[in-house]
Amino acid sequence: MALSPNTILSPEKRLLVCCARTRMNSAIADEIRELVARPLDWNVVLSEAADNCVTPLLAKQLAAVAGDIIPADVLAALKDGARANAVRCLIFIAELIKIMDAFSAAGIEAIAYKGPVIAAQAYGDVTLREFEDLDIVLLQRDMAKANEIATGLGYRARFPWILSGDAGKSLVPGEYNYRNEARRIMIELHTEVTLRHFPEPPDLDDLRTRLTPVSLSGHVVNTFAPEDMLPILCIHGSKDFWMKFSWIADVAEFIQALPGLDWNTVVARADAWRAGRMLHLGLALADDLLDVPLPEEVLTRVRKDHVALAVAAEIGRVHLTRAPLPESAGWRFRYRRRMVKGNLTGWRYALRLATAPAEEDWEMLRLPAPLAPLYVVLRPFRLLRKYRVARTTS
Repeated sequence: MALSPNTILSPEKRLLVCCARTRMNSAIADEIRELVARPLDWNVVLSEAADNCVTPLLAKQLAAVAGDIIPADVLAALKDGARANAVRCLIFIAELIKIMDAFSAAGIEAIAYKGPVIAAQAYGDVTLREFEDLDIVLLQRDMAKANEIATGLGYRARFPWILSGDAGKSLVPGEYNYRNEARRIMIELHTEVTLRHFPEPPDLDDLRTRLTPVSLSGHVVNTFAPEDMLPILCIHGSKDFWMKFSWIADVAEFIQALPGLDWNTVVARADAWRAGRMLHLGLALADDLLDVPLPEEVLTRVRKDHVALAVAAEIGRVHLTRAPLPESAGWRFRYRRRMVKGNLTGWRYALRLATAPAEEDWEMLRLPAPLAPLYVVLRPFRLLRKYRVARTTS
């Protein structure tokens, strides 16, 4: 990671980076012990671990590598956090199985991804990854039926009117969000229409021809083929600016858990979605921050993408220092533009995301269906106001 000579690294955040992995070599283990031996702000360590969803990994590695020198109260807090996460993971898995079974019984071919699926595939232990919701992909034509099933299972739609005739056809959420407040479980349903951060829309019918089974508590669910999943993980991380370190860990763990990846197919899938740079960015972060071993030809390809490397350096700086992620509308737009190769295609992608109405626009102002196209005009002004305020108050 190319950082400025004047960059002040945060030992607390460096500790998280060292621990956010399941595979530990002697050099990293020695660095962990050196970091723990220093005066650390353990409140920052615990807070950052929670924000970045790596508490279970931090608890596991600190106990194994530095359990004899870490403060007892910190070790106890980490163990409590890891134990609570383990219980929650098992509850979420049981719920995912129930939902997937209900969809299957109704003739809906649903695809589980992220969350428990990645925990099982990449980490080999579902309790080592934190997840806040359950992500399921299905076809848009099945959403009305899926909505009935979700509400019948006790979930409340965040926008119950969005599938009704009162909503304009142009009003498509980033995902169809459902919550069970009593059980504190959230599910997000994604379709080929909601996956707007793909530069080119994914063909779900094509993706469904090569699904792969994953066992969760002895129950099999289908998810994307590995060569599809890796670019999808990188698109997801890029969508949210790689703000959580767990998303980088997902990429690193996935690659190491699946050494038989067909890299030519991985690259071809990413290129078909115009997501080659997003793939390069995810791989650059996994390589720089977590030392994931990449095939030489893949590493050469990544290192030739100077834009991806520059963005990786910006994001790496956030994860290694106390520097916050830039929040200005200008930075966000430039970031989006750089996520897609080619000046014209990059601009089109950034402009599309800047003008596509989203949930916050609906919460700000509910327009009747005939006026729904006006959200395209209102959205840029809301974003400018939001991020100008964020910048001036930070």
